[in-house]
Amino acid sequence: MIKIACLFAIESYQCYISPLLGANCRYYPSCSEYAKQTYLFQNPLIATLKTLSRILTCNQFFKGGIVYPSAFLSLQVNVFKPCLVEYWLIPSNTLNCLSYNIPNSTFLKIKPQMFQIIKNYSKVSRV
Repeated sequence: MIKIACLFAIESYQCYISPLLGANCRYYPSCSEYAKQTYLFQNPLIATLKTLSRILTCNQFFKGGIVYPSAFLSLQVNVFKPCLVEYWLIPSNTLNCLSYNIPNSTFLKIKPQMFQIIKNYSKVSRV
């Protein structure tokens, strides 16, 4: 419930308030997009702390730059037909990434690890 309310507030801000303020964020993705992605993949308490720290560092005293949100996730691989990719999850530590030989079964559990979350903005991208 909290997650849905926070996502609604962020999307409302992106639609109505952000266009009036202009592009003033020192980071990529913007602070509101960072918050949205963090709330989608994290616990609301952790997402709130990460969002507040991001907003507090979005000023002239900090460098800014490209900082993607990260999340500690346990993934389950589903082997189905190709579909539209909405987010790319890039592992932070490639040593923990093992290549799996996926048999005909459709589910495979991968141990929890840290991922960088990158949104796919292309509408024609297919897996």
